Amino acid sequence: MKYIFLLVLFVPFILFAQVEADPYNENLNDSLQKIFEENALKIDTLGLKVSSIIITGNKTTKDDIILREMHLKKGSKFTLKEYSEDLLNIYNLALFTKVDIIPVPMGEKEIALNVDVQERWYILPLPNAGIEEGEWKKVWLSMNLRWDNFRGRNERLNAGFRVFYNPSVSLSYFVPWIGEKLHLFMGIGGAWQRQRNRSLTAVGRESGSNTIAYNDSNYENVQYKAELTLGRYFGKNFSVFTEYKFNHLRVSQYAPGRTVSDDGVDRYITLGAGVSWDSRDINEYATKGLMFRTMYERYGFLDEEVNFGRFILENQSFIPVPITKNYYITIASKLYTSLAMGAVIPVYNHEYLGYSEDYVRGWKGKAYEGDDIFTVYNEIRIPVIKPRYVRGKDMMIVKDIPIVKNLDIRHGLYFTLIYDIGTVWYKDEKISSKRFYSGAGIGINVIAPFGYVLRADWVFRLGKPTVGQIGFSLSAKF
Repeated sequence: MKYIFLLVLFVPFILFAQVEADPYNENLNDSLQKIFEENALKIDTLGLKVSSIIITGNKTTKDDIILREMHLKKGSKFTLKEYSEDLLNIYNLALFTKVDIIPVPMGEKEIALNVDVQERWYILPLPNAGIEEGEWKKVWLSMNLRWDNFRGRNERLNAGFRVFYNPSVSLSYFVPWIGEKLHLFMGIGGAWQRQRNRSLTAVGRESGSNTIAYNDSNYENVQYKAELTLGRYFGKNFSVFTEYKFNHLRVSQYAPGRTVSDDGVDRYITLGAGVSWDSRDINEYATKGLMFRTMYERYGFLDEEVNFGRFILENQSFIPVPITKNYYITIASKLYTSLAMGAVIPVYNHEYLGYSEDYVRGWKGKAYEGDDIFTVYNEIRIPVIKPRYVRGKDMMIVKDIPIVKNLDIRHGLYFTLIYDIGTVWYKDEKISSKRFYSGAGIGINVIAPFGYVLRADWVFRLGKPTVGQIGFSLSAKF
């Protein structure tokens, strides 16, 4: 009889486990939500112990990679809070298309946990293409060969190249957890790139002009670089890290001011250190939590002429605002600032607005340059279709693709209200004297399979002349 009681108690809980650890999940109707909330309180007061944890579905991933993400351990007390956090922790490994943790009653005061995962592809050729600043002559193609979950231990190998506009070659390796209790992490990589200069002042133009066109007189920065990152986590959210970088940069056509040295080649080492706090619910498209990161970098040590520093601060906040018991919107904001310190800041280390994804929406195509930058991106994220799983075989087109049709595909749709503001300035200028550029509009964000976010924005420039711009991207703004 006691087993039947526990089974009845866990029925809504098990159903809840099949969707997401989200108290506002729309897949639960009001009556089921009420039952779940009442039983959740009972569950936390029963003093249940976890008798065992069984991992299923992981053909490649080692058990300990999953188990180390869990607060719930064999012999520990079962709580709803830790259960919900464990679900998100495992999903945020970005190794699985779907994660379930199913409680199974084993006795009057004991339960077993079945962690059932659905692994995704780990060796991914990722082609990409784009047109910089809306110019067809700035078209580029790229290919990244990414091996996630290398050795089944959540390590990542990445080799990539880009051709046509701003070509590059890169190779990197990252391991997120070294030492069972120390929880160190490490990344190492190297790259070569030939990038068209973005500095307006280096080619005799004023900040606020149109972005430098392909046919305009310009030069290229040819750069070789290598970097090493070492860090440690203290708990789930807080980490400290250091960075070590070597840079060799030369310009294709030398002119005074394009490099700090007189021969057109700058060689320097960058040493950096910082701290980070990350409590976002879903890394790919957060709707709850906070991400804070700050660091200081020092450039120099090889050539005496290169001698400056840079302080960087980034804060992302995601505040859920409940509308009903099972529906909420998110007020999302990203603040970013970077401040240079030193006598001479080379133009290749300036901050820019207007290039690639670094622009205030509504002002794309206008280039602004300075030593320092301050931006705030804001969105109200309104779920139209809350993220959910659909079996591949139940979807058009996908159902005819081998392998994919057997996966549970995560998808969703958000409508966004947008307001961005930002400016750049030189260190001898006062920020209070600078104009802040702003834009407002609407957007659509599509939560696509395998961690992608497809974004379309329609934003108006707040200033004369008022200009509306439509933008597309394969990633969220933040």
